[in-house]
Amino acid sequence: MTLAPRPVRATGFTLLPVILAMSLIAAIAFLLNRDNGVNARMIANRSDLDRARYAAEAGLQAVNFVIQGMGCTGTNYPTSSPVTNFFGATYSAYASRASLTSNAPITLYSTGSYNGASVTLTRNTVYVYQSSRTTTVVRPGQSGQPAGYDTYLDSGSPDRNFGGDSILKLSSTTYQSLLKFDLSAFPIGSRAIPWYDGTTLQPGAKLSLYQTNNGPITSAYVNAQLITTSNWVAGTKLGGTGPDGATWLTYDANATLVWPSPPYAPAPVASTPYINALKVWVEWDLTNAAAAWMSGVYPPNGIWLVASDATVGNTAWVSSNATTLDTNGKSARPKLTLTTLLPCGATAPPSASDASATTTTVTLGAYDDTYLDASNPYTRYGSASTMWVGGSGTGPDASKHMVLRFDVSGIPTGKVITSATLRLNAKGMSSTYFTNFQKNLDAYALTEFFYGSDASWVARTDLLNWTTLGGTYGSSKIATGCEESSGLCPLPILFTKGWVTWDLTALVQGWVDGVTPNNGFLVRSNANDSTYLIQFITKENNSSGGTLVPQLVVVYQ
Repeated sequence: MTLAPRPVRATGFTLLPVILAMSLIAAIAFLLNRDNGVNARMIANRSDLDRARYAAEAGLQAVNFVIQGMGCTGTNYPTSSPVTNFFGATYSAYASRASLTSNAPITLYSTGSYNGASVTLTRNTVYVYQSSRTTTVVRPGQSGQPAGYDTYLDSGSPDRNFGGDSILKLSSTTYQSLLKFDLSAFPIGSRAIPWYDGTTLQPGAKLSLYQTNNGPITSAYVNAQLITTSNWVAGTKLGGTGPDGATWLTYDANATLVWPSPPYAPAPVASTPYINALKVWVEWDLTNAAAAWMSGVYPPNGIWLVASDATVGNTAWVSSNATTLDTNGKSARPKLTLTTLLPCGATAPPSASDASATTTTVTLGAYDDTYLDASNPYTRYGSASTMWVGGSGTGPDASKHMVLRFDVSGIPTGKVITSATLRLNAKGMSSTYFTNFQKNLDAYALTEFFYGSDASWVARTDLLNWTTLGGTYGSSKIATGCEESSGLCPLPILFTKGWVTWDLTALVQGWVDGVTPNNGFLVRSNANDSTYLIQFITKENNSSGGTLVPQLVVVYQ
């Protein structure tokens, strides 16, 4: 019997998926093992770099410690590459120069190494400091110090400036004070540092204000906030309209220059408990603020004093405009006492004294005065006993400008002008025009010289004409006339006669310093005013014994 052939199964095809699956598993295992090795090597390399970087950072610290210890007399700063073990890693650190002969900074270098990994770090602008500390008092407004830069803001008079007041005010509901100190005279690299007096740690920068008025008993604090606006203007006014500096609403007289909200950094840089006492010094630790200002980390915009935590009643401190003395007979003006380390070769700026600032007041008569008349452009009025100002730009009395010059050469160069007030006496108004409206009499610095006896609307001397008819003057208004009796600026609608004043402090300071040529100044009505004419007394007028002639009252120290 013949057997039927046995069917042959596709065994090879059955095993093939199994073989492929096993191969795939083996490949994945190989790749995973290889990735683990790569990752392990990467982690190890990263760890090596980290340890090398730590060693390099340690090297920078070490070489800086050595150099600062050698000080300004050191002549052998490490400039080679000594290798130092740092927990298994090594670093090589050195300085860019072997010594310092001035206050110029040096650069530090450090290379850290570990297990073949290497990291190099540098530290630029490193100053080496003198071994002894220096104490300097900065007191704005005192002779030899920057001009006073402080004011207070009044929410009840939000459009008024008080930069000329002799006090700084504070209360929870109405007043806040601003101060700025000029530290630009300190050498670059100077550092404000706390110091130990044997008993307590003293601040590296201490603000001191002398309190002359206090509110009710309270548990409040007074916070010092860093001002964020760099170009705020203290101003010189005592309230009244026509501000020339910061108000509650704006940081300058320009109504569009509105304070940001908030106008200072949110966290206080210093805070001190409110002191319910009279004739005492109140202090704030401004070490952090001074350190930030001196290093350039934060712009030196000054501080804003704000009541905090509880109600503070009307409080007052002496401002930089005052000559008040404290109970020890010393100046009570604001002061910032700085304890600093100075770079090698640097010298600290002069320190303000505690003596009360002495002031000198001089009243100058006009050297030249006259008026320029557009309706009579070639007529000269230098010998007239009165001069006119006003007009609206149309009609027969189109414009009349007054020009005056005072000789300030008797004021020594370098003096700080604390105030310069022009006083002109108005004899009356022209009856031709309706006078019951506001009168803006604006003063401008003349940019061309004139002789009063020769000046007219066209000419400024016997041989030279004005470049611009009616007098050539700067584009920026210096001041607006105020009624002396009321302090109102500009002149109120009912004004007809009396003394009118202009604040020319900044202009006269420029003359004394030689920064601005003394060509005198021009007074004119504002082009937007209605037509009016005001008649003023000139230096040639001897009525009332000559007591009504133009005056420039200058106070300097």
